Amino acid sequence: MKEDKLNGIKPLTVILLCVSILGIGYLWIKWVRNKKAKEKLQTLLPNIAIAVADFDLLTNYDNYFSNFQEQQLAQAESILVKAIPGFYNEVGLADLDSQLITRFLNTYKNLTKKRTAYNDLFVKREAEKYAYLFESLETYPLSNDQVEAIVRDEDNNLVIAGAGTGKTTTISAKVAYLLTKGLAKPEDLLIISFTNNAVDEMYKRCVQFCRAIPGAENLQVKTFNSFGYFVTRSCSPREVLLAFDGKDVPAKVFLQKAFNELFMNDPDFQKKAINFIAFFSRPERDEFDFEDKNEFLKYERSFENETLDGKVVNSKEELQICNFLCLFKIDYEYQKHYPLMPEDRHANFASYQPDFYFPEYEIWHEHYGIDRNGDVPKWFTAKHPHKTGRETYHAGILWKEAIHQKYGTKLIKTYSYENKENTLLQNLRKRLEQLGAELKERTPEELQEIIASSRHFEGFIGLVYTFLGLLKSNGKQPADIKVPLIDKRLKVFMEVFTPLYNEYQRELKKQNAIDFNDMINLASEHIRNRDYNKPYKYILVDEFQDMSLGRYELLKSLRMQNPEAKLYTVGDDWQSIFRFSGSDISIITEFGEHFGFTSQSAILKTYRFNDEILKTTSDFIQKNPSQLKKTLSAISVAKQPSFVFHGLDLAGHHLPRKKAIKHECIKHILEAIKVMQPDAVVFLIGRYHGNCPDTLPQLKHDFPTLKLTFYTAHSVKGLTADFSILLDIDSGVYGFPSEIADDPILNAVLHEGDKFDNAEERRLFYVATTRARHQNYLLYDQSNPSKFVEELLMINSSQGVMQQKRCPECNGIMIKRRGVFSEFYGCVHYPLCTGKMTLNAMNQ
Repeated sequence: MKEDKLNGIKPLTVILLCVSILGIGYLWIKWVRNKKAKEKLQTLLPNIAIAVADFDLLTNYDNYFSNFQEQQLAQAESILVKAIPGFYNEVGLADLDSQLITRFLNTYKNLTKKRTAYNDLFVKREAEKYAYLFESLETYPLSNDQVEAIVRDEDNNLVIAGAGTGKTTTISAKVAYLLTKGLAKPEDLLIISFTNNAVDEMYKRCVQFCRAIPGAENLQVKTFNSFGYFVTRSCSPREVLLAFDGKDVPAKVFLQKAFNELFMNDPDFQKKAINFIAFFSRPERDEFDFEDKNEFLKYERSFENETLDGKVVNSKEELQICNFLCLFKIDYEYQKHYPLMPEDRHANFASYQPDFYFPEYEIWHEHYGIDRNGDVPKWFTAKHPHKTGRETYHAGILWKEAIHQKYGTKLIKTYSYENKENTLLQNLRKRLEQLGAELKERTPEELQEIIASSRHFEGFIGLVYTFLGLLKSNGKQPADIKVPLIDKRLKVFMEVFTPLYNEYQRELKKQNAIDFNDMINLASEHIRNRDYNKPYKYILVDEFQDMSLGRYELLKSLRMQNPEAKLYTVGDDWQSIFRFSGSDISIITEFGEHFGFTSQSAILKTYRFNDEILKTTSDFIQKNPSQLKKTLSAISVAKQPSFVFHGLDLAGHHLPRKKAIKHECIKHILEAIKVMQPDAVVFLIGRYHGNCPDTLPQLKHDFPTLKLTFYTAHSVKGLTADFSILLDIDSGVYGFPSEIADDPILNAVLHEGDKFDNAEERRLFYVATTRARHQNYLLYDQSNPSKFVEELLMINSSQGVMQQKRCPECNGIMIKRRGVFSEFYGCVHYPLCTGKMTLNAMNQ
């Protein structure tokens, strides 16, 4: 039994012995590990102390703690962080040493969070510290929003501003703060704006704010173009000239001359140029895409469907047909009356007018708006006894063909679907020739004369010039433009544009000249190559919403030259209105994607206009989802309606009478303004220079106490008046919105985010309606109002939504007309729409 007990104890003893040995081994290993770790940590402690001191130095409330500094700090100490074992508090260090390591690790683990908290508190302290400065710069102290936007000193700073919120004041105050605090000297700053007037104002304001600082008069305030020109001239071994004296008109004259020479000497160019101007001069939009007839007719009226031989037709496809006939010397009459016997006069065709008649060959031609399946647009209306628009339209086709068959007249037919299939004109040619018509080609001299005298030629040259500027501002060449297979119009345009672009570039090289876009692009290249070396500490950019990709590359090259340079920008994406000169709104709306980590501030209290103007214009501009969302506030409250609508009865009047009606309306408005404020500043604002009233000198004479000035919507930006009168807010090619300015071809060199319908024109209209302190007066043709007028009337419901009756046929506006026997109301879209109402019906 004793032996059994011994046998039972032995395994247990062995196990205990093994555990003891393992325990002793573990303790030995741990002791050795801790001993080595302690020795290592003791060697690291000086560096850890320095790292903590570096953080303390950056958070001592002397300066802003930037993201660049955080990244440098984190990168510098990353090896040190990895070197500290997780069991550092077990190795027997002194308590103070363990606490130091704990603080170090906690700091670098939460570095971003700590930096953010520090900066928020720093901004408050700094605002108090420099309150004396911010309260003394202007008559009134800067707002809290402005002060915060100035004091925040991140690597990249975007200050989103609203109209009238003090953008120029904010950026000038930033300069004063930097120089007063000693963060930079005057020569360390590059201050950039976009126009000479803006630069002059900025320089004047900066010098005024910094008048106590030595050398402030040497501040470098330039436009992008002048800075680019300065850099390029400084780095070029040869003299560099400004192309076409920097003026648009001589550049367009050159393009026109180049066009004429190519047209006469290059048959391939001639063919392609004729193709675009005759058949693709206006954008393509399918009739089937419109929601209703009124939308379609308003769209058609916004274009001047004038043929190469001066006739005005109703649609784009008819325009193409007429131009084809003109080019091949086929004499035609548009919508000639077809004589009918009394028994053949259909209720819907009391006056039958086929689309075309060719008198030399006695051929009639009808162009039918149907697709390959015989369907018509959904907005085609039904007429009794038919139940659908399709049935009504096909009944008309059958009636017309029966008439021609009965009278024995020759009829050819074409269809809208042929245009979509790109066979319309070749089919028309084939059908004409089958009936004996002779098509004669014109000489180059004849063609050039026709093209040059075309109403569309000047617009075409303008489109080429705008496209060229946008292309170059984006640092691209024609070969960089990717043309979608379905975009026939862009393809044809590029075939004409590319040779003109090549001629333009050859002329610049010949003259050793550069244009404004070259100034920016070449300057960027010189800076990247370090031909120009000036490491600015701060780059401050006003009106940042007007940035182009070329200007963006210039800023990027300056930052690459000095990574520690800080970028400070102020802008309002709602007022980005210089697309024609290359501005790309995405650079401000997607700022962080372009520049990296960004501190975004906002100054949203407007000192210019009242709360009603603010609400109306804010609602209007934010219909475009690509615009940054922001909520402005106003310090003044409207005491009367801030939008006053004047619909003028201009239909049926000749031009002199229309001008007289507008003059009387403006005079009436000025009389009312004079009563309210005898010395008021009044702006007359038009979309184009041509909107300026001929009678402006007379108006100034009649109202000598009022300060009257005319501005275009572009030139009025940045200015303030007591009252604004917006002129000719109508639909049309030269209306507001302008259909010329929104040509879809420009989308090939624009950012995707700016493709909202009439996006640029909407921002331009916003600028025009945010100049007045008290009231905007909107003058428009009540028979042809701009879509913007209708929108504002909807927003300003207190003004009443368009009081006119609507056409029963297309929902267009009804206007008074005089017939053979009496007056009646007819559709504004006549003759495209023949809707009528009696005077009694209008009064019900």
